[in-house]
Amino acid sequence: MPAYIVCRKKRNNPRMDVRICELKCSMKEECMEFKANGKSGISEQSASSNTNAESVELEAA
Repeated sequence: MPAYIVCRKKRNNPRMDVRICELKCSMKEECMEFKANGKSGISEQSASSNTNAESVELEAA
């Protein structure tokens, strides 16, 4: 499921896919929305990988 953020730099504050910001935005280093989303995305990915590792261990046992 794609993650969206509200771009404060663009007119009318449009919702944008984070991947587009990551590829095209020159201000992503200063953007609080992008930084906040990046931190939550990393924690979600690590949590899902931990769950997958636990299920593999259970299957092996």
